[in-house]
Amino acid sequence: MVPASKFVNWYYSQINEGKGVSQSYVTNNDTYKNAGHPPADICVNGLVCPTPEDWEKILAQQREAPKATNDKKHVSYVVDTFDAHVINADYRFGATQNLIDIHGPNDGVRMMIMVNVSGTVYFGVSKRSNEEYSVKQHFNDVFILVPNWDSLAKQSKYGKRFLIASQTYRAY
Repeated sequence: MVPASKFVNWYYSQINEGKGVSQSYVTNNDTYKNAGHPPADICVNGLVCPTPEDWEKILAQQREAPKATNDKKHVSYVVDTFDAHVINADYRFGATQNLIDIHGPNDGVRMMIMVNVSGTVYFGVSKRSNEEYSVKQHFNDVFILVPNWDSLAKQSKYGKRFLIASQTYRAY
């Protein structure tokens, strides 16, 4: 599924480069806030993460792992696989009537999607020269994505097509 692939590539690229992801949540989108959508539901290792900004703080703390002297990255998320399923092909929450009229339920624009991502996150730098990282953990991320009505209204091919309504992250 192309939208899921683009989202996964963008999201983990942002994290690996130390860039923000908080603007990609419904919590920080005026259209969803004005329509009364609840804040994004974020769970990290079984604990509620109150806001996307709090999630970004956790990611920043991860980057505080011991740095290499040769400026290598000291945290890296590597996606091994992902899977996506349409939950609702005709998601309308917060959509204007104009967008509903323009985009039918079968054109793939009004989808609510569940994306399940698994991979490995590498932390720190090993003292041994043949190992780049001192700690690695597997991770699983489950996202619920909803249409970004603002991007669709502007018909921008560069805007984020989906926003995160829910995220459950687990490292093990």
